[in-house]
Amino acid sequence: MAGGALGLASGATLGAVGSMIPCSQTGPGPTCVRWSAIGGGVIAATGGALLGAGDSNQLGDAALGAGIGLVAGAIGGMLIKSKAERFGWQDVAAVGLFGGAIGSAPAGSAIGFLSGSALGLAAWALFDDFKSPDLFGVALAGLAIGGIAEWLVRGIDAQSGDPEYQFNIPLRVGF
Repeated sequence: MAGGALGLASGATLGAVGSMIPCSQTGPGPTCVRWSAIGGGVIAATGGALLGAGDSNQLGDAALGAGIGLVAGAIGGMLIKSKAERFGWQDVAAVGLFGGAIGSAPAGSAIGFLSGSALGLAAWALFDDFKSPDLFGVALAGLAIGGIAEWLVRGIDAQSGDPEYQFNIPLRVGF
């Protein structure tokens, strides 16, 4: 349950933040962000539940990473608050939560961010109407996809390691 809860919080945060810029360019912007947060949360919660059931040590590492990311994000948010005029305490908390989400899945987030940045740079070079906010949006979307994917991959890997915690689905196929 703890793995599912941590995955849900991480995936929903990543899904929401990663979809804000791309979804803001669509008609149903807020609805798009909500569905992205729900989808990211469900996928990461599934991976987190599988991870918790299969490898509690890895889940502990993810929780520790989330805590470190939360503190780092909150410190970064406080630094921004000291310089930005309209940056309040709720914004500091939001940046802290985003840091915690990244910290819980750092490898996937980093790979996703780099992949999204590379894709965004290519699009920026090829298309005149692709501007710097679009580049930032693609990089954040890549970060979110990578972090959410890491949750699912770690959960599936944890299930395949120990036969005692094997996850089997009975399936009959007939012709």
